[in-house]
Amino acid sequence: MNRKPWAVFLLSLGMGLTCASGQDAKIASDRLRESLEPQGYVNDWAGVLAPEQRTELEGRIAALQKANGAELAVVTLKSLEGGEIADFAVKLFEQWGIGQKGKDNGVLLLAAMEDRKMWIEVGYGLEGVLNDAKCGRIQDEYMVPRFKEGNPAQGLMDGAAALLKVMGGEALPEPVSSTGDAIGGFLFLLIFAVVFILIVRAAIRGGKAGGGGHSSPGRGFGGGSGGGFGGFSGGRSGGGGAGRSW
Repeated sequence: MNRKPWAVFLLSLGMGLTCASGQDAKIASDRLRESLEPQGYVNDWAGVLAPEQRTELEGRIAALQKANGAELAVVTLKSLEGGEIADFAVKLFEQWGIGQKGKDNGVLLLAAMEDRKMWIEVGYGLEGVLNDAKCGRIQDEYMVPRFKEGNPAQGLMDGAAALLKVMGGEALPEPVSSTGDAIGGFLFLLIFAVVFILIVRAAIRGGKAGGGGHSSPGRGFGGGSGGGFGGFSGGRSGGGGAGRSW
């Protein structure tokens, strides 16, 4: 099919601008990441946390690092400058070397405020206790609701606290929905048991009143239904983790 020269030119120009735009965004994001130097375990470049919150969180992370060597880095940015958050997190993790060399026991908690995205990246050594599902749960239950309420500082504090518990060997509480289902199932069984007992007792009394004869048709019951910052030392990312938007 023959195309007019001007149509070919416009098509080529459009494709070129699209590629250039995408490349520029990637370069801008990479430049941003490469410029980041850790100032501590908590690097709040977006200004989300109050000073006392940052101090408290630094203390908690330092205590865990002293106890078992695991390291958590918390990072907030205004924007990723067009970058993709999973890729940004993996590269930043490797750039800083979060966690101990040889143990790879680091975790990165990253939030990009204007992009409304968050990500948890996990080192090789912690993937057994902090898998993708747990990372997603921590964001869904401890972080995203607070961010949506307009309280990202509390979301960061709660999410970091949950991560530190798991990194320290503690188990996450069961999901609220699962607990509710368990309670509902227990109540159903309890009510079913009480009704069962009442029907049996009524049947026994009816049998005695009838002089031991057969029970009448229809009496009885049916079956129930069933139911580096001077401290990061060369840890590697395992490529595992999870992200959310809010």
